[in-house]
Order: sequence, then structure tokens, then C-alpha cells
Amino acid sequence: MRALGGVLIEGLEKRGAVLDDDRRAAVVRAAGELLDSNIAMRALQVGEAMPDFALHAATELVRLSDVLRGGPAVVSFFRGTWCEYCQSFVRALADVHHRVRAAGAEVLAISPQREGLEGTRALPFPWLRDDDNLVARKVGVAFELPRDLSWAYRELGIDLPKLNQSDRFELPVPATFVVEKDQRIRFAHVEPDYRQRPTVQEVLSAVQEAA
Repeated sequence: MRALGGVLIEGLEKRGAVLDDDRRAAVVRAAGELLDSNIAMRALQVGEAMPDFALHAATELVRLSDVLRGGPAVVSFFRGTWCEYCQSFVRALADVHHRVRAAGAEVLAISPQREGLEGTRALPFPWLRDDDNLVARKVGVAFELPRDLSWAYRELGIDLPKLNQSDRFELPVPATFVVEKDQRIRFAHVEPDYRQRPTVQEVLSAVQEAA
């Protein structure tokens, strides 16, 4: 698989960005720092307790402990609807949601994005707003983007401060947890390379085991 830095550069150039050597180096360096950050090991692990949280969806406040009274939960952190890999995975979860519910579980999608969420209203599970990545930081999956990369997101048409309504240049790495009724983590997939997601079969298997 191609290196993440090369994929980012290719995406920028497809959008018409003209990258000099300094900007190319900044992209490669930032991607390397994230992949080398060991964030997957610093995040919560299988057997540890997922902290309780209460986050707003479009029209309701959703509390993890309330959801867990009815069964396990799939807690999945997304960068935002602007990320094509996030869109693909959230659609995959939506496609198997009926099987998740049949096992007595529920899916909770979490993102720091606060604007441009119209497309999430059709999801069969709540899309929760994690303002300033407060929950993501507790779970250990939040990371701060280098400020010298802010131009790259602008070139891609992604205005993170506006979308997230925050002055923090921060995102969660894609992470999916299956949480048992006692808040213990049964399954964890934390991956700084945003192209990599668990398969829905892995998630379903963990849900069925937790149930």
C-alpha cells in the first residue's frame, strides 16, 4: 500500500494545489509523525472501561450508560462527513445496523464536526457531536494536527475550524470499539492511517460475543 504522505500529496494535486518542496516535505513529515505516534497503544485497550459520556445528536442527548442498559454498543469515532473513508465506513455500519440491533446492540457514531451534518440525519443510528474532541481525548484517540498543515486542508476545501466550530486544529484518528454492558471494551480498532477500518464482520462478531 502506498505511503499515507504520498496519498495526501496526490489528493492535493488532484485538487489543483501546487506544492513546492517545502510543502511536500511538510505533508510527508506530518503523516509520518502520526503513523509513528503510537496512538493505537496509548488509546484505551480491550478490557479497559469506556468512560461514560453524554453527547448531543440532532434532536436528543445520548448517554452511553443509558444505551448500555439495553445491550452492548459500537462506539465509532469519525473525522467528519468530509472524509470519504469515514463516509464509506459509516455506510457499511448502516447497512448492517439491523444485524447489530438483532444482537441487542446499538451503534454510536462520534465526530467533532458541528456543521454540514445534513446527510447524517438519514442514518439509522445517532451521529453525536463531540465538541472539542472531549470524549476522543478521554479515550486517547484525539491528535493535534500540525498548524503548518492548515493550508493543506484549505486546499482540499475542508475548513476544520468552521466545520468543528473550534479553534483547536484537532481530529480523532478513526477508532471503533465494541463496549459491553459493564462498559468494558470487548473489541478495539484504532488506526492512525485513516484508510484502514475494521470489517463489518469483525464488528458484528464482537457485538455477538458481547451480547
